[in-house]
Amino acid sequence: MSECQVSVVIPCHRAGKYLPQAIHSVLDQESSVRSVEVVVVDNHSPDDETKHALASWRRAGRVRIVENPEDLGPAAGRNVGIGVARGRWIAFLDADDVWLPGSLEARWQVAESEPEAEWIGADFRMWYEDGSLEETGHYQKDDEVGRLLAPAYESGRLLRLTRPLPHFLRYSLAWIGTVMVKRDLLLRLGGFEPSLPLAEDVHLWYRLASVTDFFFIPKVGALYRQHGSSLTSRERYHGRLRTAWDRVYTLLRSDPAFQPYRGLLRAKLAAVHRRAAYYHRSRGEPWEAMRAASCALTYTPASAATWKNLVAAILKMR
Repeated sequence: MSECQVSVVIPCHRAGKYLPQAIHSVLDQESSVRSVEVVVVDNHSPDDETKHALASWRRAGRVRIVENPEDLGPAAGRNVGIGVARGRWIAFLDADDVWLPGSLEARWQVAESEPEAEWIGADFRMWYEDGSLEETGHYQKDDEVGRLLAPAYESGRLLRLTRPLPHFLRYSLAWIGTVMVKRDLLLRLGGFEPSLPLAEDVHLWYRLASVTDFFFIPKVGALYRQHGSSLTSRERYHGRLRTAWDRVYTLLRSDPAFQPYRGLLRAKLAAVHRRAAYYHRSRGEPWEAMRAASCALTYTPASAATWKNLVAAILKMR
């Protein structure tokens, strides 16, 4: 296996419209990395547009294409990419997002200058359908997260968070398109959890945060494309996301490494189901709201907020 410093794994499913822009944003990076490879993992895309885009890159010989015989989902797709990658470091990019100039170099400088670094992240900006962008870095504008990361933004320097699991359990501090992780560490942790339909990246961040430090670069390294969706698809997404978060925290509660955080995980599970109760109440679905509120109560029976939620759900039923 030839030496490679960084492998960029891009899972793809029905993303032919955006894939070329994502790949170009990686290949056009100017950096001191001697060897970079792009690994596109196609999760059995059935559409001609994606097939054509993949065929074009295959002919160009600048990208490795791995084709899965079925749609394995983003988590398993990324795991396939990690498994075949040649790089010592793995970076990720979804097929509809893009890296900004300097994104790879900023992370590579940390990898070169910090011998203990195994997990590196940076900020990003939302990219809306009308072409407009979030005004500033997504993490920088968030009040609570911005305060935590303020030393980095104020100084313009790298911030090292030591074993930051408590921080990650409270805040979102990493995004898939701006992280770079040692391949050996990803393999040791087993990569992404394939049973998770959503939030598989956050589940991995929790596990990384329990075993290694997080090095945060106060720079925007990528654009996160926001797609419009119909009301029906948003409702379906809401249900899938709630199920995924329930699964994430349930998995962590059964992990011995997370035993010291079981109380916090119970609170997170209760919050998932309280939000579900609010959602169903807003839609005039009292039975669903009561079920969600009752489920929240099983996790935090002493919580006043949880009891208020249940009472509100019951009153809506009358």
